[in-house]
Amino acid sequence: MAEDHDEVVVMGGGIAGLSTVLALGAAGIRARAYERAPALRAASAGNGLVVWHNAVLALRTIGLDKHLDGIGAELLRYRFRSRRLGPLADWSIEDGAHRHDAPAYTVSRPALHGMLSELVGDDLVLGARCAGFTEDPDGVSVRFEDGRSVRTPLLIGADGLRSTVRRQLMPYEPPPRYAGMTACQGVVEMPGDQVPPGVFVNTFGEGTWFVHYRLDDASVYWDAVISDRVGRRLGLGAGALGLGVHEALLREFGGWPDPVPALIRATPAEAVLPVDIFDRDPVERWSTRRVTLVGDAAHPMTFNLGQGANQAIEGAVVLAQCLSGAEGHRRDGIGDVDADALAGALASYESRRTDRARRVARRSRVNGVLSRWQNPAVCLLRDAFMRVAFDSVVYRKTYGLTMATDVVTGARN
Repeated sequence: MAEDHDEVVVMGGGIAGLSTVLALGAAGIRARAYERAPALRAASAGNGLVVWHNAVLALRTIGLDKHLDGIGAELLRYRFRSRRLGPLADWSIEDGAHRHDAPAYTVSRPALHGMLSELVGDDLVLGARCAGFTEDPDGVSVRFEDGRSVRTPLLIGADGLRSTVRRQLMPYEPPPRYAGMTACQGVVEMPGDQVPPGVFVNTFGEGTWFVHYRLDDASVYWDAVISDRVGRRLGLGAGALGLGVHEALLREFGGWPDPVPALIRATPAEAVLPVDIFDRDPVERWSTRRVTLVGDAAHPMTFNLGQGANQAIEGAVVLAQCLSGAEGHRRDGIGDVDADALAGALASYESRRTDRARRVARRSRVNGVLSRWQNPAVCLLRDAFMRVAFDSVVYRKTYGLTMATDVVTGARN
C-alpha cells in the first residue's frame, strides 16, 4: 500500500532536485526529494562550476542568492587563450554583474550541493532508488527498488542524464549521445598569485582545451578536456580515459603555458576525475498531466557554456512559478488543484522552458564541436577568428543568450 501524501515527489537529490524542493517551498508547495545515493557526498559528484547571473537572479526570486557569498568567490573576468597564439579575448564579468544587478560566482559543486541540502533539511530522503511509477487521473504512485511506494499529486523527475522518470515517459528514446570528449577534473591547493582570484581562463589547443579558476584563497579548480581522437592518440582509447590519465595529461599538456602544467603536476593522480560528456537531442515535450522533468532529466547539455546547473536552477524556479499560479493551489500543497489546472501549469512550464533550453543546449553542442577540432591549420584559423570576433560578435551571441535574465524575473537584459 502506497503512503498517500499531498506533497510533491521530486525524484533526485542533486542540484536540480534540491533547487526544485526549495523553489516549491518558497511558493508554498510542500515537496520532498528522493535521492538514490546513500550519502550526500555520493550525490554531489564533480568539482567546480560557475553560478552565472541568470541562476543568481533565479535564486534571488526565492530568497537564496545571499547564501552564495559564503560558498563561492565572485567571478570578475573570463579570459580566452590559444596555446599557440596567446590571449584571444578578455570579457569583463564585473560589467555583466552591474548590468544584470547580480554577480557570478565560482564554486565547488559539493559546496553548492551542501548549501542546498542543508536548506532542504529533512525533505531529502537518501537511499531511495526509483523503480518506476504509475499515473492515473487522481495522482501518481511512485515505486522504489526496496519495495516502498508513495502516492503524490505530482511527480517531478530531477534524476539526471539517465533519468528513470524520463525513461518511462519516453521509452523509445535512444540512449544519451556521447559528445566525443572527456573532461578530466581536479582541485589542487595552490595559494599565491600564480592563479589570480576572480578570473576564469579557457585555453584552446588542438582537440584539447584547459579551464582553470580559483575557488578560494587556497584552492584552484581545473579541467583538462580531451577529444576522443586525442585520447586514442595517447593510447587511452575512446570514451572513458580510465587508468593512466594523470600521466597522459602531463604528456599532452606539459608544454602548455603556465600555470597549466603546474596545476596537473600538483594534483595527485588519484584525485583526477575523468568524466565522459554526454547530452541528448532536445525534445518538444517532457510532461504528462501529472509528471514532468527538470534539469538534466529534461534537457541534458554539454558543459561548453557552463550552463547545466544554471539551467537546472532556472527550470526549478520557473516550474514553481507556474505551479503556484495553478487554480486551487493552497499554501501547504497542490493536492486540491484541479487536474486540468495542474496539466495547464505543466504546459505553461514547458512553454517557458523548452525553447530556451533547446537554444542553450544547441549552442553548447556547437561550441563543443569547435573545441574538438584537431587539425593544426584549422585550429589556427579558429583561434585567429576568435581573436577578432570573441570580444564583439561571440560575446553578444553567447553571453547574451545564456544571461537572458527575463526568463525568470521578467526584467530585460
